[in-house]
Amino acid sequence: MTPGEALAPPTDAPTATIVVAVMSPAAENVAAELRRDSLRVDLATVDVLRGQANAIVYVFWFDAALGVVLADRIVEWANNCELRAGLIGVITDGGGHEREALLAAGFDDVVAGLLSARELGARIRAVHRRMHWSGRTGRLRYAGLTLDLDNHTLWAEGKTISLTSIELAVMRELIKAAGRPLSRAALLDAAWGAGELEVSERAVDNVILRLRRKLPRPESLETVRSIGFRLVG
Repeated sequence: MTPGEALAPPTDAPTATIVVAVMSPAAENVAAELRRDSLRVDLATVDVLRGQANAIVYVFWFDAALGVVLADRIVEWANNCELRAGLIGVITDGGGHEREALLAAGFDDVVAGLLSARELGARIRAVHRRMHWSGRTGRLRYAGLTLDLDNHTLWAEGKTISLTSIELAVMRELIKAAGRPLSRAALLDAAWGAGELEVSERAVDNVILRLRRKLPRPESLETVRSIGFRLVG
């Protein structure tokens, strides 16, 4: 190895693809920094949406306008791929409105504004862990719901529902609680990781809203005033 040359990431390192509208030296520099941080990172354009996912995490790095326009198409693509990839949105010139739009569409994590390669690496690892949660195996059942932890799928009243990694993590904790109410803070820690990233409790409300839209009986996911949420039979 020549002086200054980075070591290749280990073969079991988290894998991610950064998707940009146009290739640029800035994107290449970010990818290089992430590789030095022991991540396996590729760069791609939106042409990836024409094929199958081959990375565990995809980071879509666009301006706010393009990100909002493509959000539904990106989530639909991820849901229809054989490998359900985790989705991170980075909208460089956006704010809270655009962030909420991407989270509502089904992204696992969204950052508005500039962020460091170190923070992006932490977010990639967090989504990667959720996609490969070490405790997931088999199925969980409660109140007429069956959650397949391996295939990110929920069965409810004969309907098959595809879940993002965040939705899976939240639903997993609610089913495990078996009707006991869980606070937003508890769900936040379970889904995003305790104290690891700066994520507001509003993110939990967004996930609950998405789950209610997917469930045949939205009222089965109940809000418990001053506490949080629970599943009811």
